[in-house]
Amino acid sequence: MLKLMKYEFIHSMRSFFISFCVFWGACILLPFFSEGLIPDIPVLTFFVAFGFTVLVMGITIALFVSIFSNYYQSMFKRPGYLTLTLPVSSTKLIISKLIVSFLWLVIGGIVLLFGVLLTGIVSAFLQNNLSVIELLQGIPYVFKSFLKAISYDIPGFLYNLILLIVQVYFLIISIYFSLTIAHTKLCRHHRLLVGICIWIVLEVLVSWLQMGLAIIGITSDGSGIIYNLITLFIGLALTMLTIYMIDHQIEIE
Repeated sequence: MLKLMKYEFIHSMRSFFISFCVFWGACILLPFFSEGLIPDIPVLTFFVAFGFTVLVMGITIALFVSIFSNYYQSMFKRPGYLTLTLPVSSTKLIISKLIVSFLWLVIGGIVLLFGVLLTGIVSAFLQNNLSVIELLQGIPYVFKSFLKAISYDIPGFLYNLILLIVQVYFLIISIYFSLTIAHTKLCRHHRLLVGICIWIVLEVLVSWLQMGLAIIGITSDGSGIIYNLITLFIGLALTMLTIYMIDHQIEIE
């Protein structure tokens, strides 16, 4: 399964590396416009600011679109014939894809946070509010503050981490399930569109479940234990159904 994960990661890396580099470049360039170090051309400044916003939104959207695209291409297009003939079980195949997709979502979040931090650091340098020595001295302080915040409430941190993992797991497997069921005998035309519609319906139903639990007082937000246990159970059910459909019902285009 490690080889599967390696192949999935390398294959999907090409989709993100350029976008991440462009985003970080924009994060570095933006302070030069805001501080007036580059001639103030209103149209140019507008496009830079607008482009930065689009990049933030674009990378966020690209993370989710890539999950659709990578799974769809590797399972139901020409590469699917190779994927489905690999000497591995469907269970290992789905688990490897789940892990890699989860890693990319985590990496994407880190990239966004680092980009915002990078913009702040460049702005501080341009305003002479920060030096290289102060920056180097501040890095250990940031890590110490982070570790202190975690150690202050370790059970709470682990609880929130588990909840996040459950939510991301459900998001990914719901995408896999929706695309897989759209490539069975139940659907013959416009399968990608049907898969996207099924995924939207699943997300809406889960949102209604959350609202229903909140109304009856079981949970007041999306981090309630019962809500997340139900979400985990549904995710596991979708995983088993996805594996079953791949083994017995799938139709490759």
